Amino acid sequence: METPASLKRFSLVFFKDVAVIYDCLTRLKNVDCNPSGFSLEDAPFLGLFVRIAKRFKEVLAYYEKDNAEIIGILERPMLEASAVATYLMRHGPDVMLDYRKCSYKDRLRIFRDLEADSAFFRTQPGQRVLKSVRETMQAEGLMPSANRRRTGGGFKARASTTYSPRWSTRICTLRAMG
Repeated sequence: METPASLKRFSLVFFKDVAVIYDCLTRLKNVDCNPSGFSLEDAPFLGLFVRIAKRFKEVLAYYEKDNAEIIGILERPMLEASAVATYLMRHGPDVMLDYRKCSYKDRLRIFRDLEADSAFFRTQPGQRVLKSVRETMQAEGLMPSANRRRTGGGFKARASTTYSPRWSTRICTLRAMG
C-alpha cells in the first residue's frame, strides 16, 4: 500500500517531468510550417503557454517546500492564463485580434506620452524604445491614432459575458488586461 509520503514523492517526480515537457514545448517552433518563427496568431498562445509553464515550475518549487500558501497565490494566474487560452482557441480571429490589441495598451500609452511631448523621448533610451514600439506596431499593421480608443474593447466585452456552464462563473476575468 502506498503511503502519503511515497505518493508525494511520485507526484513531485511526475509533475517535474511535465514541467520539463512544458518548457520544451515553449521553445519549439515548427520550421516546416513557418520558417521565420511564430506567426502573429501563434504569439498569444505561446505567451500564455510560457506564463503557464513558468508558474508551474514555481508551484513545484514551493510544493517541495510544503508551502501551500504560496502555491495558492501562484496557481490563480496559471489557471487564468489557461482559461484565456481556451477562450481564444474557441473563438475566431476577431477575438484574437482584440486580445492582441489589449496587449498593446502600454505601447499606445508610449505614443500618448510622445504626443504629450515627454522629455524621455528626447533621450537615447527613449528613441530606442520609440523605434522598437513603432516597428512592433507596423508589423501588426496597427496605427496608434486609429486604434487608441478601441484597443481591446471588443475582447473585453465578449469575455465578460462568457460563462462556464460547469462552474457558473466567468471564464475570463481579465483583470490584468484592464
